[in-house]
Amino acid sequence: MNHKAHKVAGVCAGTITATLLYQSDLESGNVLIALAPMVVGGYFGGLLPDIDHPGSKMGRALYPIAWVVNKLFGHRGATHSLLAFFLTSVLFLLPSFVLHGVIGFLYTQFAIGVSVGFLSHLVLDMSTKSGVPLLYPFTRKSFRISKLTTGKHDWLVSTIAILLTATTIYLSF
Repeated sequence: MNHKAHKVAGVCAGTITATLLYQSDLESGNVLIALAPMVVGGYFGGLLPDIDHPGSKMGRALYPIAWVVNKLFGHRGATHSLLAFFLTSVLFLLPSFVLHGVIGFLYTQFAIGVSVGFLSHLVLDMSTKSGVPLLYPFTRKSFRISKLTTGKHDWLVSTIAILLTATTIYLSF
């Protein structure tokens, strides 16, 4: 999928996660406080796996890192695996253990957003013909759940993500 679909899916993943995590706490307003950092984290996480492609949005923003990662692993290699998802999640969640108060709460929401956004990226890329090497480095076999085409079906994936988000919010109230 292209960066637009990954941004939409990341934001939707953050919104859905905040809604579900704070569903029973709607009156307190925690869902609204958690929503902004989780959505920003979802946006960032939705683009993060493409750090392995120097021409991607994330790759251009962090070009030196993207160039090195691309030379080491290629595109849709190590950064598109469950191991990368796990390591990224742990890396972003670690500061949550030392941050306290409002800053700690907001950062934790951001870190959760990064994790679910990263996961949304993997799911979207799994929906393409190329798939992703989920079990890298154990195997480079690509896993896929459908055979959509990047560029051609991005609008469909984005529409489904938005409808899923709207349905989740509607059912939570």
